[in-house]
Amino acid sequence: MKRALPYLGAALVALLLPSCLENTTTIKLNKDGSGTITEETLFSAEASAMMADMPAGGENPVGKFSDPKKAAESAAKMGEGVTVEKTEALKKDGRVGGRVVYKFKDINQVKFKPGGAMADAGKDMGPPGDAPDGAAAKPEDKPMTFTYKDGVLKMMNPDAKPKGDAKKPDAEKGAAPDKEEETDPQSLAMAQQMFKDMRITVKLEVADGIAETDATYKDGNVVTLIDMPFGKIISDPVNMKKLEAMKDASPADAAAAFKDIPGLKIETKDEVTVKVK
Repeated sequence: MKRALPYLGAALVALLLPSCLENTTTIKLNKDGSGTITEETLFSAEASAMMADMPAGGENPVGKFSDPKKAAESAAKMGEGVTVEKTEALKKDGRVGGRVVYKFKDINQVKFKPGGAMADAGKDMGPPGDAPDGAAAKPEDKPMTFTYKDGVLKMMNPDAKPKGDAKKPDAEKGAAPDKEEETDPQSLAMAQQMFKDMRITVKLEVADGIAETDATYKDGNVVTLIDMPFGKIISDPVNMKKLEAMKDASPADAAAAFKDIPGLKIETKDEVTVKVK
């Protein structure tokens, strides 16, 4: 984001990548423990229009989100027995993107990182040199894992609990940021425009229905694990500062910080149980 102005075309889209995408992941579980993971990624209308105007022959970032090779690499990271069932380009309401359907034989073998496949597709799209020389690599997030036996699914989220670091800034814990630090109105307006279409959603769908569950958010046969509408979050400058300060906060930290945002859903339990009908 720091060097957006000097770049044009595909590079500009790459710089806007995290902020102009809507990513929806649906994990579908069958009663025998098999199922699919469908990941849909859509660029915002503005980014889609920008890519439509790119010169012919240039590298178009949208293709990376339905690239069979990248999908296969992501499948290999999801665990033994996970394969790519289908990849396809998407066009919806003036937006473009891609859909990848992964297939698994046994959910017990699945290791899933929310947004992981999206990150894999986009990691080589940004311009070089953004990270300072010698900067330490960020520790990899631990994946969600699953245990399924006798019709009962347990989803383990190792990063759900609060970090519990007393040295964290108040904004990272969900408290209001320092009032003396004022956000430049022009920068705020630019950020709000960039992030207005960003949304990350992760859902579990049980094909045969849910008999019972301790999940926080359930609707019919669907459990929502994450639904983060970033546009709503940063519509308030106070929330924008919270978001900037949080960085590596846990889902529980984020849920506490943005608890008043309409439509936001974050599962904060470190283990969720779902009993299949």
